[in-house]
Amino acid sequence: MTTERKSISKKTRFEVFKRDGFKCQYCGAAAPDVLLQVDHIHPVSQDGDNDMMNFITSCQPCNAGKSDRLLSDDTAIKKQQAQMEVLHERREQLEMMLQWREGLKDIEGDQIDAIAKAWQSAVKGSWLTDNGLQQMRKLLKRHGLPRVLDAIDTAAEQYVVLNENGKATTESAELAISKVGGICALAGAPEDERRLYYVRGILNNRLSYVPARLMGELKAALKAGVPVDDMVEEAKSCSSWTAFKNWLYDQYE
Repeated sequence: MTTERKSISKKTRFEVFKRDGFKCQYCGAAAPDVLLQVDHIHPVSQDGDNDMMNFITSCQPCNAGKSDRLLSDDTAIKKQQAQMEVLHERREQLEMMLQWREGLKDIEGDQIDAIAKAWQSAVKGSWLTDNGLQQMRKLLKRHGLPRVLDAIDTAAEQYVVLNENGKATTESAELAISKVGGICALAGAPEDERRLYYVRGILNNRLSYVPARLMGELKAALKAGVPVDDMVEEAKSCSSWTAFKNWLYDQYE
């Protein structure tokens, strides 16, 4: 019994062309240089079916020349088998990648839990809100768990104020969490740049006025070669911001 020839849908033709790289599997000619067609490897007249494994991309001349004769060798079939093996391996790799990504999510979840517990331990009576947890996720990706945990301890020591019940005040807890990102960034900065914050602290404590651009001025001076030790000594002895600024500019000359 001869298999009834059925028209091949546009979707099926596209899937065959895509699988075969839009190239004739007999001669290698590619679209748009030639008109491509879907050919039956095993002819319909010889009971070939309409299964995808029996379809192959052929250019019009090759398809016309082949007629209903079977291929003289199994090159096309081997090629399809190789393609199927590649697709199977890609599918397996995709599944492994998805499992890996899920594993990363589990690890990140454990790290966030560790950060939340560290915060509760360092800042008594305070819990990280959803916004706080989201902020910590960003810091975790940027700086890693050890640095974030160290920054939480530093922020708690420097900014948290306890009330009469031994719990952190709301204001100080909010201030502390706002400082964690900066502390993380500072921990990753070169030593000389970190010491500039010490200079800024001296000036803030001693002078009645320092500009908002202070850190920019100090970084520019450091880049220009002004030693940090000299800046520290001048910050301890200057009488005003104007005096410190003039001294700083003199060092550029």
